[in-house]
Amino acid sequence: MAEIMEAHSLTGKKCKSCGFEATDPVVSCTSCGSDDVEAKTFSGKGKVYTYTVVHVGFGHLAPRAPYVLAVIELEEGAKTMSIIEGEYQGKPVTESVAIDMPVLFDRTETSTGFIFKPA
Repeated sequence: MAEIMEAHSLTGKKCKSCGFEATDPVVSCTSCGSDDVEAKTFSGKGKVYTYTVVHVGFGHLAPRAPYVLAVIELEEGAKTMSIIEGEYQGKPVTESVAIDMPVLFDRTETSTGFIFKPA
C-alpha cells in the first residue's frame, strides 16, 4: 500500500487577491496570477461532481482496479481529483457511485493523491 502523507487533513491554497481556492500545491493563483496566496485547510466534505469507474489501471494503480476516479466538489466550492473507496448504500462504491453522492476526505497517499470515502 502507498505511504500516507497526511491522514486526515485536506490542505490547499487560497488567493488573498481574488479568493480562488485550490487543493493543488500552487505558488501563485491559477485564476488571477497573484502570488499572494495562503495555506488553507478544507473541511473534507463534498460531493461527487463527475466520475468514471476505472477497470484497467495504469502503473501503480493497476492492482487497485476496479476503482472510482472522481472530481469532488468540496463544500467550500473548490474541485479536486480523487479516488473514492468503500461502500455506499451497502454496495461497493464501484457499483453504487453517483453524481452528487456525499463524500468525506479520508487520507492522502504519496503516490496516488487524495482518497475519499462515501459519507
